[in-house]
Amino acid sequence: MHVFAWSPVLSPEVRAALFRGLATIPGVSFTENVVDADGRRGVAFSHTGARARYDLILDPVDFRFLGTYGVQTTKYDHPSSSAIEAGTPLTLTARLDAKVVDGPGQR
Repeated sequence: MHVFAWSPVLSPEVRAALFRGLATIPGVSFTENVVDADGRRGVAFSHTGARARYDLILDPVDFRFLGTYGVQTTKYDHPSSSAIEAGTPLTLTARLDAKVVDGPGQR
């Protein structure tokens, strides 16, 4: 699902069905009014692990992939690096453009 769920080729209905299935996976939660790196508001499917939460942000109308967000949920002390405090953003992305092309390397 990883590759196809973000594909601009899928109809909004198919994308919506795929993401509705995410909500049935144990440990996955749903949040409204989440912002991507470009400032667009969407909905998020999130998974929280032992130390971090990662959000998959989607357009609330047609379920297009907008971006991702990751945040540290607990303080993490590692002997060979600096501590990462709870609440520290780990990743924030936005997909601004996607299209179908005829071959590799084409834009």
